[in-house]
Amino acid sequence: MTTVRAEKVLEQVEAALAERQHLLPTHLAAREVASRIARCYHDLADGTSGFWIARARWAAADGRPTGRALYEVLRADGRVGVWDALTLDEGELIADTLTKLSL
Repeated sequence: MTTVRAEKVLEQVEAALAERQHLLPTHLAAREVASRIARCYHDLADGTSGFWIARARWAAADGRPTGRALYEVLRADGRVGVWDALTLDEGELIADTLTKLSL
């Protein structure tokens, strides 16, 4: 079952990224990023559970360079996933966007 909230994720994420377009890399495909986030929401959530960022930390294990931000993503049902951002700035921006959407 997909809720109205889940159906609007793509539009919400895309709008949030558009508001911060001046902070994003020049050629970032915001629509594609929003689409990927929405697909993850639909495919990995039950339609009622949202995602939000629990914490960010620097990764130095499992072959990741120390300068990469690693985010633990906590689902409303308690399951934890891991999100490896391309850069700290990109990760912070996306984390901020998703956190605001979950409130």
